[in-house]
Amino acid sequence: MNTEIEPVHIGQEDDIDIGSVENFEYEEIDYAIFRLDSGFFATQGHCNCEDQTFLSESNVEGEELECASCGNTYSIVSGDPLSDLELSPLKIYDIIEEDGEIFLNL
Repeated sequence: MNTEIEPVHIGQEDDIDIGSVENFEYEEIDYAIFRLDSGFFATQGHCNCEDQTFLSESNVEGEELECASCGNTYSIVSGDPLSDLELSPLKIYDIIEEDGEIFLNL
């Protein structure tokens, strides 16, 4: 957790439906914001595959995502690859929930 940078306001909790993912851009960098039954999670915005597909286009099932382009699967919670353990993990970012608002902690 970076204590030198103020968390970035994403929006209200109700803006993202449970079981879905939204793209969030901040300072020309994309992030994928997930709302699961277990809470909010954030990863890098693009898959590590050659196509660099937006993860907001991925299929979400439980706590896993499947890239819409390459079909590789990752844990949304840990970023770890599930379909091919040789893949690089996704970058994970902390989400702060406060008074119905959500923030991305860079």
